[in-house]
Amino acid sequence: MNPRTDPLLAQGMRDALLAEFGARAIYAALARRAADAELQGLLGQFHQEECVQVEALRLVMTALGVRSKARSRRRSTMAWLLALSTRVGGMPLALRLCLESELTVERWYLEYANHLEGTGAHDLAVRCEWLATTKGRHARALAAWVER
Repeated sequence: MNPRTDPLLAQGMRDALLAEFGARAIYAALARRAADAELQGLLGQFHQEECVQVEALRLVMTALGVRSKARSRRRSTMAWLLALSTRVGGMPLALRLCLESELTVERWYLEYANHLEGTGAHDLAVRCEWLATTKGRHARALAAWVER
């Protein structure tokens, strides 16, 4: 870690990365289980976007000198278990959990962007804002499905 990198920021980004691993895994699993073709396509798109999110966040972390994992077996396992719940009517619950996670991680990215902007790391702040924008877009799309 870069000695100038705030340890709380570094830990927060590690937490966000774990959340991104979970999102990447759950969207792939839910896309396979969705009965509605439109929802299936949306979740499949989210999975692809989460792959980009993971790499983009890892690049920000690398620029800050923060080590990052490439995957999380625990998050993949939890996503698989949550996807299993959809067999007994758990799709609305799974979508609600995804929505809440997207909103939370969006807020985290905006906080990181604000912190980075305050330290003069404008380019990294812009990257975090971009990450937040994706999370917000996911949340809005999921909200439409949760409200059904």
